Amino acid sequence: MSHNSDGGGYRSIAFLSATLFAAAGYLHFSGIALSQVHDAAPVSAVARSADVPVALPKHAYWLSREFRPGDMRLVGIVGAGDVMMGSRDQGLNPDLHADADIVSVVGGDLAAIFKRADVAFVNLEGPLYDGDEASSKDCGHCYAFRVPTAYAQLLSQLGVHAVSLANNHSGDYGEEGRASTLATLRFHHIGYFGLDREDGRTADVALKDGTEAGMVSFAPNNDTLDINDLDAEARIVRSLKSTHRIVIVSFHGGAEGEQYEHVAEGHAYFHGEDRGDVLRFAHNAIDAGADIVIGQGPHVPRALEIYRGHLIAYSLGNFWTYGAIDTSAVRGDGPVLEAWLAPDGTVAGFAIHSTEQHDSGVPHLDPANDAEQLILQLTRSDFPDTAAALDAAEHAQD
Repeated sequence: MSHNSDGGGYRSIAFLSATLFAAAGYLHFSGIALSQVHDAAPVSAVARSADVPVALPKHAYWLSREFRPGDMRLVGIVGAGDVMMGSRDQGLNPDLHADADIVSVVGGDLAAIFKRADVAFVNLEGPLYDGDEASSKDCGHCYAFRVPTAYAQLLSQLGVHAVSLANNHSGDYGEEGRASTLATLRFHHIGYFGLDREDGRTADVALKDGTEAGMVSFAPNNDTLDINDLDAEARIVRSLKSTHRIVIVSFHGGAEGEQYEHVAEGHAYFHGEDRGDVLRFAHNAIDAGADIVIGQGPHVPRALEIYRGHLIAYSLGNFWTYGAIDTSAVRGDGPVLEAWLAPDGTVAGFAIHSTEQHDSGVPHLDPANDAEQLILQLTRSDFPDTAAALDAAEHAQD
């Protein structure tokens, strides 16, 4: 399948957006100058205020007429897909040694995207566990991941505030593996969410204005919040919204592989497992008060949708999956979504940063922008109203 089909209109949007917004790094509220993104010209550090525009990344789509880029009232969200940096049973990356730092591993430009976010998160596939016990997983032909606890330091260096544990691998080594994961994440001041237990359902991230963002995730797997229980989903989201300025909902759902890259109505079944009706799930979350929904699970990128003014990403694919997870073709394209939310939670603008890990099993920015082009192609096919809104965003800024 070509990544470039139907992508010409969107590439023109990206080009015009680059011209309009100076094609540079979006500055974090700390005022630190950031490295180049997609060959954009660097900008000097400036103080952000409601009246001072800030240049956006090159591949940005601005939708708001009321809020300008860099407005301090906007909340920057960064989400990426599946992360499994290496497993003792399937192979460890020799480059991730004790002295490795995140810039040398993934590059400064990619790290900068996470560091400038108000909230940055990923889906952590597999426990952080150094134990020698056999996996508690009961399956004939499946993987059980055992990620060294030392790797959590790289997530911290990257700027990840929290991780979703709602997936089919977080319980690979039972309660001991899960306890090790939670303790390791707490040690590195990384939040976690998505488990069906009192200390793991939701996470809080402090925002610069003194309020908080609340995070929750769902999956079809044991010991996680159930993606198929829409009533419980709505109750949790409403409760979070009553106490948090921003509510971020994530999910691990949908069938896997290139043949399932389109978002379809109804429940998705894969190897006999009901992996949810992701369309109903995402709309239900927004209807209950969620501000943005970001999914993973199919191991390939999927379309974006703007629903009632809120952004939904149906799959961000594989971000950092060394060794055991296939990264050939589109499975190696890992979009990183950066979105800016208005005070009412609607999306003011967003950017899709393309990464790839085809050869190294480590993500790097992809100058060919394959992940972005694929997502926009799928968006045009699956959600034509959203595609039209992106076209209108270009003309509105003309």
